[in-house]
Amino acid sequence: SPTGILGYGFPESSFRAGVAQKPDLIACDGGSTDPGPYYLGSGIPFTNATAVKRDMTLMLKAACELGIPLVVGTAGGCGADVHVAREIEIIRQIAAEEKLSFKMAVISSEFEKDMLIEQLRTGKIEKLGPAPVVTEQDIQDSTHIVAQMGEEPFIKALEEGAQVILAGRSYDPCEFSALAISRGFNKALAIHMGKILECAAITALPGSGSDCMLGT
Repeated sequence: SPTGILGYGFPESSFRAGVAQKPDLIACDGGSTDPGPYYLGSGIPFTNATAVKRDMTLMLKAACELGIPLVVGTAGGCGADVHVAREIEIIRQIAAEEKLSFKMAVISSEFEKDMLIEQLRTGKIEKLGPAPVVTEQDIQDSTHIVAQMGEEPFIKALEEGAQVILAGRSYDPCEFSALAISRGFNKALAIHMGKILECAAITALPGSGSDCMLGT
């Protein structure tokens, strides 16, 4: 886990120390709901493209050198299709510049409004806890609507041979837990480890939002 959020940076020396351990996976949470709804609604990433490219270059090169998967969830900060599209372009730039070749899976988490309205009319959308009941107008007025995916789409992509997985809005631990679960490890333990790793060194003492962590 190079950093808490892709684009927040990490010391190259820390990353190299982790890569030297020959891990089975490099993964990173690409975003957060912490900044609130503005960046999702506007379609603007809250991470800097130059910083993301720097982090991604190191991660991609290491994954290709080791022949291991690289997994990023909630790409572009919020995980809408427009956010994911920016990260796809960055990855393509890096692949061309560094002459890298890999099989990539892109997993969308954004929904079509017409489908959601149909689901609402057939009673298949329920409110969560104290949230207000959603209306058709709420759906129409929204610019981007994403749903949080679990580890299942990541596992499917891994089973289909993807080395690089770029996903929309995801449950934060899934980028880490999917590979372990797919290899038969206890699901609860894998998600627990993933929850720690998705914040990287933020979960350490002294903590850092821009440093690496290795999980075994």
